[in-house]
Amino acid sequence: MTFPAGLPLTLGKPAALHELAWQRNVAREVAQRQGLETGLLAPSTLHLFWDIFRLPPTSTVVFIEKTMYPVGQWGSARASLRGLPVVPFCPDNLPRLARLLHIYGQQGKTPWLVTDGWNLTAARPAPLTHYLTLLEPYPDGVLLLDDTQAFGVLGAGADARLPLGYGGGGSLPFVGVQSPKIITITSLAKGLGVPVAVLAGSRAQLARFERCSEVRVHTSQVSVPHAWATRDALRHDARHGDTSRQQLWQRIAQFRRELTAVGIQPQGGIFPVQKLRLPRATAALSLYQQLRQEGIRALLLADERRPAVPQVAFCLRADHSAADINRAVHCLKAAARGLDWLSFTSTSSLP
Repeated sequence: MTFPAGLPLTLGKPAALHELAWQRNVAREVAQRQGLETGLLAPSTLHLFWDIFRLPPTSTVVFIEKTMYPVGQWGSARASLRGLPVVPFCPDNLPRLARLLHIYGQQGKTPWLVTDGWNLTAARPAPLTHYLTLLEPYPDGVLLLDDTQAFGVLGAGADARLPLGYGGGGSLPFVGVQSPKIITITSLAKGLGVPVAVLAGSRAQLARFERCSEVRVHTSQVSVPHAWATRDALRHDARHGDTSRQQLWQRIAQFRRELTAVGIQPQGGIFPVQKLRLPRATAALSLYQQLRQEGIRALLLADERRPAVPQVAFCLRADHSAADINRAVHCLKAAARGLDWLSFTSTSSLP
């Protein structure tokens, strides 16, 4: 990225006082890729989740998906501070969610459903179509989506050539849903590598957010270099993104294929975060350490089904080479022989 001479590093003013027109255009482009009308830039999703729960009226009840990414849960805590009921729900039990919506609806409550666009635990998109159907009887109901995981990775029109889809617009085009009830909070740090967040939705929703926002008044706005980097990243993605997503899919498919061939079944589906479930915490920690010694940086992720035993996870990227994947598989195969967890991973029933 080349930063133009003459542009300041910062405007020295909160966003409520002044934003450059091109910065607002950058946010609008992110929104439109998601199938939404307009957007606003913010320094992080934490800023936005802190602020967004000023919007719901006191008659609102917040339904939050149980495995929601922590930042979204921190935001719902502010809803609790305002005295709004916050009700956890499980996406695998939609009839119960429907009953809860009906019960609170009978009390005159308006629902906000809060979820991640891509469910990392289940390795599938959230049931967004079902959620919107459940919200139909409520004119002011909102589906609030954290689409950080999916934006820049998933897109529209997924097919056999590119199961990730095209365009990189995230969960909404991937699933094929649009609705004025949807608000998204999205960090671009994962899909596009830029530490900037975007709030997106209808013009009416975002105009109300601007009127209510405290973060836009009391904190610094996105720096000019970060906004410029976002603009460049979107332009680069428009030209080369589908090629990168094709390369990413090839690495994901190779990783899954080569591990399966040696009797190890990773979980993660089509997504670039691939996970291994081990029978014991000691096995997971031992594998993690062995990989680090070989120069392979894996992750330890909490497993909600077995909180005491972390999953060993791999975040694949488009710039990983076929040789990188081969080396990781070779190390995993060697470690499996020493740890005696091969049969456990290969018989798992998860995605």
